[in-house]
Amino acid sequence: MRNFIRGVCLGSVLAFGAIGLAACQRDPAQTEEGPATPSNAEREAAMAAEQLAALGGPANAEQRALYTGEFQASGGIGALDTAEGASEGAWELRLLEDYAQFSRPGLGEDGGIPSERDYRERGMRVVAGAVTITIMQQPCNASGVELPYVAHILFEGVAYTGCARRGINEGERPTWASVLPELIPAIDACLARAESRPVRITFATTLGEGEVSVRLRESNGSRHECIANSAGSEIFVYETLSDLDRRSGEGDPEFQRGAAQPRAQNCRVAEPAVARTGEQLGWLVRNSC
Repeated sequence: MRNFIRGVCLGSVLAFGAIGLAACQRDPAQTEEGPATPSNAEREAAMAAEQLAALGGPANAEQRALYTGEFQASGGIGALDTAEGASEGAWELRLLEDYAQFSRPGLGEDGGIPSERDYRERGMRVVAGAVTITIMQQPCNASGVELPYVAHILFEGVAYTGCARRGINEGERPTWASVLPELIPAIDACLARAESRPVRITFATTLGEGEVSVRLRESNGSRHECIANSAGSEIFVYETLSDLDRRSGEGDPEFQRGAAQPRAQNCRVAEPAVARTGEQLGWLVRNSC
């Protein structure tokens, strides 16, 4: 068959010259190429445009007054009850008059000097470094506590949604364990793979696409990273970690599952870790000095 087609094309070239040659060549316009994957900047620009449109036109004096001053916002998997649903992982935002800080435990901090606030009918937007912040007055339920504002964060092509309020609480900063109850199904699945007990969870976070990364330290000192789905029904990765492979914030706190309280250690204190229903999940072991 291939020789037949080759012969037909050769005959066309001999009979019709350049026209026949063009007919036998593949048309570049007919090549099948899938749509190009948008970059982080392109995705972020599209999301920013949608959010800006949702804010409406310029604010009047009464609307503007709703968005002055300092704001604090946070979010985490399963901890948010709004129309948009839950966001990615644990994070915190502090929006001051002269600085904005976006923190993700284990992933560092970003932000910068904020731009002039863009006050709109239904919210406010401000840009600080690579972080775009939108705040809207809308009831938002975070772990059973209702706050008056919703915050939308755009950073590196990813959208984060959480609850916000006016004012800054200078209390305890969030850690990877801030959303521990939502991580328990994946943690339990990973604990079942450990061989040397008791086991401490040194770090856990969501990865997106319904996956959770869990880092474990077994009683024999070996460290492992386990990646499971958020329901804990499937494990995708369970591999050994080197001593040099550590995430920011890893180990403070550590989490030990079960009712037995960990043994006391120098500069380490244990406190109960409880679910949002009050049920004890285990123990958080924190640095105390």
